[in-house]
Amino acid sequence: MRAFLVFPALFLAFLLVFGCSQKPQQHAAAQAYSNYSDSYLSFQYPDWPDAEKKDQNFLVKNNGTCVFAAARYPSVPSRMLKDRLELEFGSSFGGNNGEYLNFTMSPGGTHFDAKTRIVYCNYDAYSLTIACAGETPEASILSSASCVKRNLTIVPKLAIIPTPTNDNPSGILPAIREARENGVDVLDWYFGWKGLDGNWSTSDYVMEPLSYEGRSAAMVEAIHTNVLPEYPRGYESFDDLGFAEDFSDFSAAFVARYKPDYFFVGSEVDDYLYKNREKIPAFKELLRMTREKVKAVNPSTKFGFTVTYHDAISNNATDIAQTLAPEADLVAYTSHGYRGMFVYDNVSRGVAYLEGARDVVPGKPYAIIETGWSSSTLLNSSEEKQAEFAREYFRFINSTDAEFVKWWGLNDGKDCTEGAESFLTDNPELMKDGSFMVPFKEYLCSLALKRSDGTPKLAWRVWQENT
Repeated sequence: MRAFLVFPALFLAFLLVFGCSQKPQQHAAAQAYSNYSDSYLSFQYPDWPDAEKKDQNFLVKNNGTCVFAAARYPSVPSRMLKDRLELEFGSSFGGNNGEYLNFTMSPGGTHFDAKTRIVYCNYDAYSLTIACAGETPEASILSSASCVKRNLTIVPKLAIIPTPTNDNPSGILPAIREARENGVDVLDWYFGWKGLDGNWSTSDYVMEPLSYEGRSAAMVEAIHTNVLPEYPRGYESFDDLGFAEDFSDFSAAFVARYKPDYFFVGSEVDDYLYKNREKIPAFKELLRMTREKVKAVNPSTKFGFTVTYHDAISNNATDIAQTLAPEADLVAYTSHGYRGMFVYDNVSRGVAYLEGARDVVPGKPYAIIETGWSSSTLLNSSEEKQAEFAREYFRFINSTDAEFVKWWGLNDGKDCTEGAESFLTDNPELMKDGSFMVPFKEYLCSLALKRSDGTPKLAWRVWQENT
């Protein structure tokens, strides 16, 4: 199971204005420097006269020949800002961590040589720029910038997907911050290849904050549990000619851009493959090719795929994970302790499913990429039962050899109709069957630690007591 959250593309317009349109005058070198600090970001700047602040600039200094400008872009990914500046000025970022850009510009007909440093700090992007007319700017001052992160208490192996309140994309960043503040070690997000093909904007907004204060994991779909998702470029299946080449190239570009700690190909691939066993060799080759390219661009990223535990046991399909395991650094299991039509009536079953995953591929590193417990009385559960499972979850965290154990998720979905229907593309008549859709949607929308509006359930209090 997985409710795949589909968010619209996120857009933000920004413009870097340096505040310098004057003709060059006599050079007056900086004799002294002052310090700026906001408790997170700090840097030095020259003691020149103030210049007009425009747009995102919060500090502009101008000595008549050179200008120094500091600008803040709230909640803007630094990679997106870099892309925009590279396109604007026809130059590329390099230097330390790829933070520096040398370029030229000619506002008002006056030629300026300039250097910018982009710093990501406290979930905002900052640019520090020095530009001079008629001389090379002394840019060493840009190296003074530093960022101090929050001193957070992290619970090892604790993981969650930071689902936002009310299905609102603008709530992802607050959810990320709240999760980190409550002990989360690994934050995870799921992506569709089609939605990112040729456009990194959505993943930029998610992946940089996701990785900022701890470990991160990302999953890109090649299979959508029991069905195939929509693919770009006219592909209909992962065994189409050219698919493995293009998907693996995309995956390598994703990992090169964001350097997540974990990268998974998914999701719950056994639910599709056990009904289409003839395609297992093609999927194994897809994994092999993708892992090879991912490790080439970032060897420290651990590569894996996602399968179910609960369905694999019911379907007698654990052999699929065993067959695919040699092509991965680790196997990621979803583990949901319901029975029948999403009936959550036995916490002990949920615990046994968590404990059983390690034995599917003996000795293979693994993670639990999804678990949780419904709080819905419609599904024979309650907030009290969910809280009971949460207590068992923390006991498991403290003893497991899993890489991490991820709860789905922080906030319930407000409306899980679209998520439910995404699993039924090959069985559309079920979309009209209330006896199936009602409990299915309830299942998808009741696993999180908080209600859709952000109000806490009892399980959230258990979470806070243990972090």
